[in-house]
Amino acid sequence: MKLRVRFFASLSGGIVLLGLSVAARPSLADWYSGDPYTAATAWPQYTENNSNSNQELALTYDNFTWTPGAGGGIVDTVGGHFHSFGTVAGTVIDTAYWEIRTGMSHNVGGTLLYSGSGTVSPFATSFTQGGAPVWGFDVDVPNFALPAGNYWFGLALGTTSTDPSATSWFVASTTGTNGVGGPLGDDLSIYFQSLFGGATITWDYTESAVINPGLSGFDPSYYIHEVPEPSTLTLASIAAAVGLAGAWRRGRLLCGT
Repeated sequence: MKLRVRFFASLSGGIVLLGLSVAARPSLADWYSGDPYTAATAWPQYTENNSNSNQELALTYDNFTWTPGAGGGIVDTVGGHFHSFGTVAGTVIDTAYWEIRTGMSHNVGGTLLYSGSGTVSPFATSFTQGGAPVWGFDVDVPNFALPAGNYWFGLALGTTSTDPSATSWFVASTTGTNGVGGPLGDDLSIYFQSLFGGATITWDYTESAVINPGLSGFDPSYYIHEVPEPSTLTLASIAAAVGLAGAWRRGRLLCGT
């Protein structure tokens, strides 16, 4: 937590507190489906957002329950964890597309409520999956209000690079460890891909557990952030500010100023 204090000396030598704000660092997420698990192999759910003419739309959706918090349910950042099954750095990713839907099920796309894109900020993580490093990607989206309810969230990454080795990225899977909100680790995810090699394919809102009933760990590692909590004044913060102001005044008195 960062404390900002503003004050000045009055003509009478006193201290006037002009303003105080407390900037609280937001938590990891208001919804977070969980950390990627470490495994030599992984459920490979391809991601792509039509970022160049040789690619297609492909993304995985996870179900989540949204409960507005101190930020009023205003979303400002979405993101997730992804890997490439190779050594290419996540900094090659420079585009992203996301959706929030309701009413999805196996082979049912439901209703699209919100979608868009935003500035992508890659960051390295300590996770590995499928023998490859996992990268995190924040997507700064235009703020929008998401009412309380049950939804599906999907995120597709992309790159404007034409290097074939830069385009094969997959969303990392999780079992819900360290997740925030829910549902967590319920093995309920839905995959969509529009084309493959230029041909229409049948992965049209396919539930992962339906086509692979003997496997688990299907949930994609995603998160959604609210805007930071509005700045508030607490008694402790006021006391700290007054203490700083008093120390400043005592120092001036001791120095004869």
